[in-house]
Amino acid sequence: MLSLVSRVSPSDPNFAIELVQRCLASAVEQNASDVHLHPRSDRWDISFRIDGVLQDIESVPRSEDSDPVARLMALAGLPSYRNSVPQEGPLRFRLPDGNVREMRLGVFPTVHGNRAAIRIMDHREGIRQLNELGFDSQTHDRLQTICDARDGWLLVAGPAGSGKTTTLYACLSHIANCDFRRSVLTIEDPIESVIDSISQSQLQSSSGLTLAAAMRAAVRQDAEVLLVSEIRDVETAEVVLAASMTGHLCFSSIHAGTLGGTLRRLVQMNLPTFAIQSGLRGVLCQRLLRRRCDACQSQSSPPKTSSCDQCHGTGYRGRIPIAELVDLQNSHVGPQVFQALVQQAPASELDRLLANSGIESMQTQAEHLVERGITDREEVFRVLGRNA
Repeated sequence: MLSLVSRVSPSDPNFAIELVQRCLASAVEQNASDVHLHPRSDRWDISFRIDGVLQDIESVPRSEDSDPVARLMALAGLPSYRNSVPQEGPLRFRLPDGNVREMRLGVFPTVHGNRAAIRIMDHREGIRQLNELGFDSQTHDRLQTICDARDGWLLVAGPAGSGKTTTLYACLSHIANCDFRRSVLTIEDPIESVIDSISQSQLQSSSGLTLAAAMRAAVRQDAEVLLVSEIRDVETAEVVLAASMTGHLCFSSIHAGTLGGTLRRLVQMNLPTFAIQSGLRGVLCQRLLRRRCDACQSQSSPPKTSSCDQCHGTGYRGRIPIAELVDLQNSHVGPQVFQALVQQAPASELDRLLANSGIESMQTQAEHLVERGITDREEVFRVLGRNA
């Protein structure tokens, strides 16, 4: 268990205010990406997601007179009378030092009341560049080639928390900083970091505007590079694919497990295979592995009961990416992959074709990191499962 949030007495009339303040401040201090508040019959369970793993922080007794989730909803401007439906909204939180952090609140009704999940937006002094992402040289070079293209579609795939947005922002930053100036426009929900030299737009839930509708309007803004934060439905996929075939370089993220799985998802969305072949330039599938804590490196395995103040006793601190990237337009394997799609080959067959083309698998990359002592097999199994 990590260091506890400072305890607040439920009898205190400012219980909810103090709990929210101390909880969010502690989460930011510990570099957490998410905060969970789970209502139980007699208590609140608080968890932080740090380096991709949910850590139990503290349990505090419930008070009938004060609800921390209601306090969060008030801060986010969400109506308290709609307790029976899920809600989302932006949240700006002022830290004790006066700095303000952007967050995203999600509220979901449960049998014991509303639970809350707060996403803490990334807050760096600067957006990472392509060479700062930690990819191997082959993946870096392929990614830069795609960023330097004038049309096509790059899909960045992986589960939630796998670093997709960080990679997409690095791509846009590379394009924005090139000598050859291009007009860049993004449609995001929400905006996680601001790049001053491009135009970023955040969807407003109250407007009723969908990603697909916003994308259709963006095409008429004379933008050469377009980003849609996530492919969530068939309509959005169709609009982005069409834009990639009409002289736009497009970037998006998608929830998928492998390169082959990503391609199969596009087919399952009823996108014509010939259109995918014409517009899709590349697919990048990535994961994040936790690094072994430098302060605990002398241990043969991560110490689970360590009092190390660097890693809070987890044995890990920081993360490193592993990724597979295929450039379907500049690769001999592209025609084979699309032929397999026409023949309705399963995702596993597509992944086999790509592996045989010389793309180093994430499993192999993870094994190299284990051999170098950067991570361990337990962490690889946690991220890649039985495939590892």
